[in-house]
Amino acid sequence: MSKASHRVKGSFLSRVLWSQKLNNPLGYLLLALAGALMAYVTTIYGVKYGLMILGVLMVWPFLMGIVGDFKFGVTVILFIGFFTEEITKFVSAPVGILNDGILLLLGISLMLRLIKERNFTPFQHPVTVFITIWMFYNVVAVLNPVAATRLGWLYAVRPMAGITFIYFVVLYAIKEFSDVKYFVKVMLGLTIFAGFYGLKQEWLGFSSAEMAWLHSDPLRFMLIYQWGRLRVFSVFSDPTTMGIIFVYMSFFIIGLMTGPFDRWKKIAGGVAIGVMMLATAYGGSRTPIALIPVGVIFFLILHINKRTLIGVFIFFVLGTGFMLKSTSNGVIYRIQSSFSTDDASVQIRLEHQEFVQPFLRQNPFGWGLASIGEWGKRFNKDSWMADFAHDSGFIRIAAELGYVGLFLYFLFLGVSMYYTLKYYFLVKDPKIKAFYLGINLVFFILIVANFPQEAIVILPTSLFFNIFLAIAVRLKDFDEHYVKYHKNR
Repeated sequence: MSKASHRVKGSFLSRVLWSQKLNNPLGYLLLALAGALMAYVTTIYGVKYGLMILGVLMVWPFLMGIVGDFKFGVTVILFIGFFTEEITKFVSAPVGILNDGILLLLGISLMLRLIKERNFTPFQHPVTVFITIWMFYNVVAVLNPVAATRLGWLYAVRPMAGITFIYFVVLYAIKEFSDVKYFVKVMLGLTIFAGFYGLKQEWLGFSSAEMAWLHSDPLRFMLIYQWGRLRVFSVFSDPTTMGIIFVYMSFFIIGLMTGPFDRWKKIAGGVAIGVMMLATAYGGSRTPIALIPVGVIFFLILHINKRTLIGVFIFFVLGTGFMLKSTSNGVIYRIQSSFSTDDASVQIRLEHQEFVQPFLRQNPFGWGLASIGEWGKRFNKDSWMADFAHDSGFIRIAAELGYVGLFLYFLFLGVSMYYTLKYYFLVKDPKIKAFYLGINLVFFILIVANFPQEAIVILPTSLFFNIFLAIAVRLKDFDEHYVKYHKNR
């Protein structure tokens, strides 16, 4: 068959399936055949098999929609990734593998489109280069001769590098500023919903299914039940994950509020911040609370003016007074203990890090993915490393991928921060500048949070981080001043 006939066939199918949405004679015939098939199977084999045919017929256009519309595909991944922990509390379903499968479909579709269009301009960026190097290093880690497990690598590489592929998909999907706003609205909508759900847990109580999940693991219940009360965790796995997400998304909203947006949007943003901060307080995790002044100081550095100085001064005066106030309230005590100099949990983390450092220096490429943490307990259970409480995301990288991997990761984060800061100062459009301010705050808070906690590679933050990174790379292309004076320099 000639190339011309291939093109005619391809364009015909594209027109029938996509442009006309089966609203044509061939489409009617296909739908009629599908209906006849379902009726036949139901009659001969029963309702169960008929429903299976119906499920296949429903899944097929859904998958085609994901492949055909990257914005829709990314939205599906965001929804599944955001509620993965909530779903797995109640059912033993491979939700993560489902998301990986959808991301794989998007990846294949992206490569086919790039081959067809031969336009690689959006991907010719230093951040893309370093994120590719990071992904490649994680992939070749399976060849590490001292790796504790090969099978575990298949599981651990997904959150470390596999999920990073969404960066490329979003980078391609963003064609105009409205696409940026769409992705931001989805992430904000999901996070604000989670904030309200956290308040629901505090004020109206946990569902019976959530209580059953808590009691199914004595250690989990012990971590959640403290000071005579249950700490809320919303739709996430634990209060710390919840709090970190609420803090960096609150500061993203603060960044947006510096832009020339409608008053009602700023009021809604203020309400959203209040909801998420209150839920964070009820969660009672120290790390998110400690991140708040970190974010405030960085916000002051990037957006210094008279109003900001006054606001930050008032914040620290009121905050200091709040910290010095004596209390018997469990929620307030947990907040105050976040800044205690004799906090036992901080000392334990420091001791753990000091203990493991000699072992980290022994192997430049680490002990392989899935050698520590939850995956280590499953695939490396005979080693002391499986039970080692690494806490820090950076310590985990150093242990599993060595100080070479840690250096590459710091290099990747440094390059990402450099360009996000650079674009913030170069763009002139006030709305785009506000977006860059918010993204800078998100990145800085997450990098700081990754020292005491494993913050960046945990769902849904791993998705948010890579989507924000793609937005940061593309956003400056919609600023007229940047395009005119800086793009080709």
